[in-house]
Amino acid sequence: MKTVSAILLMSAFVMAAALPFAQGLLNELGGESGFYGYKTDVSVPALPGAEVPDAGLNVVFFGYRSCGTVCPLQLLNLKALHERWQDSPVQFVFVTLDPENDSQRELNIVMEALGENFRAVRPENFRQAQALSDEYGDFAAREGGASSEINHGARLYVVAANNRRQLLYTTPELDLQRVNADLARLMEQPEG
Repeated sequence: MKTVSAILLMSAFVMAAALPFAQGLLNELGGESGFYGYKTDVSVPALPGAEVPDAGLNVVFFGYRSCGTVCPLQLLNLKALHERWQDSPVQFVFVTLDPENDSQRELNIVMEALGENFRAVRPENFRQAQALSDEYGDFAAREGGASSEINHGARLYVVAANNRRQLLYTTPELDLQRVNADLARLMEQPEG
């Protein structure tokens, strides 16, 4: 029994160590795009107050201020990406899933602290936020009971100026050098 436990424990460690590389590997196995992120070409709705810049990109993330799980990790990723792209027409857009508790003022303060190219979008209510996340291919669901927790994805979406989602990153465990290479490649393309 100890041998089986040791094998399972070792397997878990190997899988955890492989997470940062899994996205790129799976993308390479599944397609010919050459991108680290999952290449898509899907129409998505414009985000009021955070329109994609001309000849630029939006990197979109759905979350909420009091999230203690994936949001802090993805915001750190976005902050690191911003350092590379702050002088380019690339915006980092945080869409709150908890507009009842995240005021626009509070969101703007957080975005300002993260960097000049950060924007916050605040739908009218949770249902609208949920519908918007669904249109991007994400999910959001409130936990039952008195909990204010919202189950949601940790995905990043890269959207071109024509409001077409071009890339999808499914985890906060990212190789940021490869994400930067993806963004550079998209910026070189005529449509974004």
